[in-house]
Amino acid sequence: MRWFFLLLVVFSVGCSDYSFSSLPPAPIDDLEPEPLDEPVEPEDDCIDSSTAFDIEEVSGLQDAFGLPHVRDGLTLEVDASAVEGDHSWRPVSVKVLVMYPLWYFEFYDDSNELSINFYPQGQPQGAQVFSKTRRIYKSELEWEELRLPADADWSGDDRDQMAAWLEFDLSDIVPEEGYTHTDYFVSLGWDSMGFPNVGYSNFELNCPQNWTDYGTGGYTQNSGNDCSWPMLKIEIETLSPGDCDD
Repeated sequence: MRWFFLLLVVFSVGCSDYSFSSLPPAPIDDLEPEPLDEPVEPEDDCIDSSTAFDIEEVSGLQDAFGLPHVRDGLTLEVDASAVEGDHSWRPVSVKVLVMYPLWYFEFYDDSNELSINFYPQGQPQGAQVFSKTRRIYKSELEWEELRLPADADWSGDDRDQMAAWLEFDLSDIVPEEGYTHTDYFVSLGWDSMGFPNVGYSNFELNCPQNWTDYGTGGYTQNSGNDCSWPMLKIEIETLSPGDCDD
């Protein structure tokens, strides 16, 4: 029986699942994790603000005008640099010089409204127009007393006026991607009272750039050489891909 016992021991050792050549698994702390790719943040567009049009740079105040249901505006263009390469632009602010006769200003009851219309092309045509209307509250504006020149036509004997710049914010209604052409059209429109007056430049500017709707629902391009333009200031944003420091 002894030889049988030895044979059994040898056979048992030879059939063991244990391997002397295998090593225990490495501790989890010793394994180096593979680096994860950091998410790539999209680059913000570079936005630069500038003045595209300032009436005070090309003319001076001469008159004050306002009529019920009238719309009056200008064909203008931005500098060609605003659309170079991948650049685009959009209007973000229009300022209008609103005015009231001095004798009337004390009695004004914050009841008037004025509208601004922006067309993304050189003529006031087509369905795409962006408009905003603001009520004129005396307490919200910085008023200045001024006297119109003696040759003012529309204001008649009301040469003494109170004036303030009324700003229209267009940034929330004009598409953020902007435009890649230079021509555009901006007009203002009066309410049913025809107030407030709006300051007008001297009668020496280009007439074909000036379009007027006298309540008919359609604009007419003015003719001649010497027209008066509304006192407007227009701010734009120029957008270009990438960092402003590039």
